[in-house]
Amino acid sequence: MTDPQPATRPSAGREPAVGECPENCCFADSDAAELLSGRLAELCDPNEASWDLIKQNASRTVYRGYIEGRQIYVKHFHSRTFSYRVGRLLGASDARDEMRFSEYLADRGVKVPKVLAAMWHGDMEWVATLAVSPALPADEWHEQQLHLDKPGQRRIRQATLSLAELVGRMHAAGVAHGDLHCGNVLIRTDSDPPALVLTDLHRTHGCRRLSRRLRAANLAQLFYDRYNFTHRTDRLRFLKRYLQASGADGTLRGWQLLVEDAARRHTRRQHAQRDRRIFADNSYFQKLSLPGGWRAHVVLRSKRKLAGSKVAELIFTVDQWHSLLCEPDSLTAGDAEVVKDSRSSLVVKRNITLGDQEVTVYVKRARRKRPWKLIGDCFRPSRALRAFGLGHALLTRRIPVALPLAAMERRVGPFLVDSILITEAVDWPRLDEFLTLWLARMPTGSARLSARQQHQLGKQVLWQMGRLLQRLHDNNFAHRDLKASNMFVRWRLGHSPEIVLVDLDGLRRVRSITMRQRFQGLMRLNVSLLKCPVVDHHGRLRMLLGYLRRPGCGRINFKPYWRVLEDWSERKLQQQIRSRRQVQLARRLRAARNGVS
Repeated sequence: MTDPQPATRPSAGREPAVGECPENCCFADSDAAELLSGRLAELCDPNEASWDLIKQNASRTVYRGYIEGRQIYVKHFHSRTFSYRVGRLLGASDARDEMRFSEYLADRGVKVPKVLAAMWHGDMEWVATLAVSPALPADEWHEQQLHLDKPGQRRIRQATLSLAELVGRMHAAGVAHGDLHCGNVLIRTDSDPPALVLTDLHRTHGCRRLSRRLRAANLAQLFYDRYNFTHRTDRLRFLKRYLQASGADGTLRGWQLLVEDAARRHTRRQHAQRDRRIFADNSYFQKLSLPGGWRAHVVLRSKRKLAGSKVAELIFTVDQWHSLLCEPDSLTAGDAEVVKDSRSSLVVKRNITLGDQEVTVYVKRARRKRPWKLIGDCFRPSRALRAFGLGHALLTRRIPVALPLAAMERRVGPFLVDSILITEAVDWPRLDEFLTLWLARMPTGSARLSARQQHQLGKQVLWQMGRLLQRLHDNNFAHRDLKASNMFVRWRLGHSPEIVLVDLDGLRRVRSITMRQRFQGLMRLNVSLLKCPVVDHHGRLRMLLGYLRRPGCGRINFKPYWRVLEDWSERKLQQQIRSRRQVQLARRLRAARNGVS
């Protein structure tokens, strides 16, 4: 692939005169040179000029400031990866590329922010851009519009078509965006219909003609970003307008299959990359070495803010965690409220203080029921670390769980001695309690909801149960302890309910979900609903349909699934009855031996 030929630096940018600025620095035009030529020191060191820090990671830092009343963003590049350093030695420059592609796309009708100047000199590399204002990132704007009913839906449809035209023009110009997601698209809030602006162009690349596979791979990034927030109809509407704007050959059905296949592969890569970060040191997670041989993995901040989590909005430091976890025994002692005390674990609810922030959490200390598991624990992570990793893996896949905050384990050689898991406390009602509370038939005049509201709420909750299990299985997760008591419901009047998973000890990742594992998950949910008197035959069937229903599947022949599910549920109930009778008999025999009547 080759870079676009037009809009190279000598023709589009004004070279500064000698003494104006360092070598390898250029301005977009004479107005930009007049605005910035005397403020280069400020652009090279925004911290000294007290500019606002907007974003920072291992490769880039973005600042915002004002020069002569104009809002300016300056992006500094400082990646330490091997490929980046080799590229710099060979003359490559992200700042120069962003400026060049910005000018090239603007000439071809693609709306982009105006790049004012760029510099690549020694270890210093930055690009200064004029702010697009007033504007919001497309993902934030989309979330706001979803709560505005029909007017919001109308604007979303308009923005979808505008986005398709924007991407279509970019591809028609021979350019692909290497990081195409809605966070890199700005929507002006002062225009109707919405006007879209494409940003963050340092990862763009071009060629004379983009192939179908390259276009599909680029669209797959956008589909992955919005898959959980759009319907199949929205995506088809986007693709139809994209084909018109880009002039690409082929049918709508053919492009749909091509992009969906590319989106599946892109999703697997993204999930694998995110999963690797969970147990590494980065801006979201950190490993700690603690006194007494303890090792811990903690959360500094959460990338995914699901299920109305307040803790996910907070930012923690390594020192705060170190001071809290240096005495692990104190986490389950003191004024902690005991939630569960059994042979397998001790669970307490308590408040912890991290810096000046007080957080309510559950602390779970695992206990080994069977001595022979001591050998197995030598070759696998502790229950706390497994639940910590699986919890964040589910959040990456947008499956709501109680946020895991820290996991600790202590080993003597290879032998696991102790482990502790700290998760955010969920104050919402359990699923079975929620259904009993809101769907029960109350005496006349004292009903919490009308009959119609009860029917609608029950339908939504049971449908969400099936969808939750479907998403677990589609992402190759099997849960051996999936029941209503391990699910909590977050709901406010006028909003859709959301089911949140807790207690991930029974969760495991498999290579491929078998049909038996699918029916086992359905059977456990069905049995837990059988114990809830307010859920009838139709409610359990709705849960099954929520699991089976997929976009474009048409009419579902659910009866074979329902017959097998009922048969498995009956056998499971008989097994539970026998097990509980054995436990009761053992208790009576133990009491008789101890001389207790």
